[in-house]
Amino acid sequence: VSLTPTGADTRPAISAANGIVNSADGSPNFQPGSFITISGTHLADSATADTIPPPTVLGGSCVTFGDIAVPLLASSSGQILAQVPNTLQAGTQVVEVRSLSTAQASDPVVVTVKPGN
Repeated sequence: VSLTPTGADTRPAISAANGIVNSADGSPNFQPGSFITISGTHLADSATADTIPPPTVLGGSCVTFGDIAVPLLASSSGQILAQVPNTLQAGTQVVEVRSLSTAQASDPVVVTVKPGN
């Protein structure tokens, strides 16, 4: 019996280089309330938020900063557009994309959230 998986790897993966950036300027600078773009593979199914406030689960996935699920605006296999919550504390945060359909999470990515103005 082979121990090699026969199916494709569908675990979400955040890109190593510039995987999480500020949507406004492409920088790694985030503040509470910032819109962010997460790039990678197997992130989510294609979907667009159609409610206000935006949902924290979209396209079968959610994004967490620590244990806080963030609002999602749009999702696809290669990209998720989200918003850092206004209530998120400044400092180091661990970000993960969690797929509800495969019950898998991406490797954690550490980002720094700067204090708001």
